[in-house]
Amino acid sequence: MILVVGSTGHLGSEIVKLLRERGESVRGLVRSTSAGGDVSRLHDMGAETTVGNLRDRASLDEAVRGASTVISTVSVIRTAKEGDSFEATDAAGNISLIDAAKAAGVAHFVFVSFDQKGFPDTPLTAAKRSVEEHLVSSGIAYTILQPPPFMDVWLGPMLFGDPASGPVKVYGPGDRKVPYILQHDVARVAVYAATNAAARNKIVRFGGPEGITQRDVVRAFEEALGKPVDVTQVPEQALEAQYRSAQNPFEKSFAGLMLGIARLDADPPPNEGLPIETTVREFAKSRAAPPS
Repeated sequence: MILVVGSTGHLGSEIVKLLRERGESVRGLVRSTSAGGDVSRLHDMGAETTVGNLRDRASLDEAVRGASTVISTVSVIRTAKEGDSFEATDAAGNISLIDAAKAAGVAHFVFVSFDQKGFPDTPLTAAKRSVEEHLVSSGIAYTILQPPPFMDVWLGPMLFGDPASGPVKVYGPGDRKVPYILQHDVARVAVYAATNAAARNKIVRFGGPEGITQRDVVRAFEEALGKPVDVTQVPEQALEAQYRSAQNPFEKSFAGLMLGIARLDADPPPNEGLPIETTVREFAKSRAAPPS
């Protein structure tokens, strides 16, 4: 049995789907407040569910019972509910989940973190680091996944914009490489890590198929749409000021992520053996295609 924590989120539900396609037995941890449609989709995939919360240790003890592997994708950066915080949920909650897994005899714990290289310190990065450190010292066989920025998020409507109808945002000068990755490919790597002994006791830093500048991303969308795309540049100095003046942990973390994107300049590390396929150009074509 594989327990997926964060199972109603975009990444978690994709991991559940891929695991079930492999014939794996899957249990999803869902909140009492999870949308009924999200829970129903897990059931439709053939997964069982258990109600719990990372801030409720008793519910975690129940969730991990009988599980051989735990996969946690949890972060409240976009899905915070009342009582959530980076400290209480992302950090202490995931640490409590690790402790519950160890007490239950779980053999393997897969934690989806992110590649923090090039990003400034924030409450989010501090939470991720504390969980990574606790997991490594826990005594459970572990795999820590450190993917780069998700193209679905950073090239999506909220942070990038709609290139078909309006301006898109470029953070900083836009001439530095970002190894964007599709969430679906991250899910495939998570399934690979959970089902291959060779991935145990490793920190796996990986990226998309290529490093591509934000300006080249815009050109990819122009090619896919067959027309120019309006661009709004967010100056790096403005992002630095936003980061310095942020008044709460969420503002600080969002500002730090945007500043990190502006400053990042990296090709992907070797992805040898990992199931990573989708390029930014393919993603742009999929977004530009009319709805079926």
